[in-house]
Amino acid sequence: MALFKKDKMNHHVTENTYQNHLDVMRANYHENIITSKSLSKPLWLRLNRKDALNIIYRDKDIVFRNGQVYYASIVQANELLFDASNKIDLPANFLYSTHPIAEKYPEFLTELSEEIFYYKGMPEDQVPEYLHELVRIITDERDRSAVDFTISMTNPENPDEEINDIDIHFCSLIVFRKDIPNQVLCGTHFPVLAVPELSPAVIILPKEYWTAPFYDINLGL
Repeated sequence: MALFKKDKMNHHVTENTYQNHLDVMRANYHENIITSKSLSKPLWLRLNRKDALNIIYRDKDIVFRNGQVYYASIVQANELLFDASNKIDLPANFLYSTHPIAEKYPEFLTELSEEIFYYKGMPEDQVPEYLHELVRIITDERDRSAVDFTISMTNPENPDEEINDIDIHFCSLIVFRKDIPNQVLCGTHFPVLAVPELSPAVIILPKEYWTAPFYDINLGL
């Protein structure tokens, strides 16, 4: 698979699996790490210095230099991000996991994201207890709180086995349109750069590092 990046990209997909695509994006990024990158700050954020999303600008170099590439799934995003005619960089909520199971089967992140969004705006007594805080945050829409928790799930490769303590990270980020294909959100899974042990900031991996199916938003996996 070709990569939409300069000729110096050396790694290519050999198997059309989530794991292999992630491995390739990681390998190419770590051979071409961003050591410094200017991130534009939209007017709505410049007018609100107390908005927690400002941490992205404070910690961006930490994330670029030390971050690992993970799969993330959209929980919710500003609706204008789905409009190609709008060019403003806007916020979104994502889930990602550093657990190895998320490298091979990131679909469970989408299922969890959809479950969280389903309960948006519902009375608390109708929301599963473990989702209370997440639903409160997305209902508020201006709350940038990060939430770390764990879940258990059936092993996709062995239905008789349970996988426990899968780390889940709920975060707010800014979608920088120039870093995503066609400058519009499309699809459910996105590669992101994160280093949760050093910073809560999360940045979508610039599209130049994406493998072709992710770039085309047509995974076929």
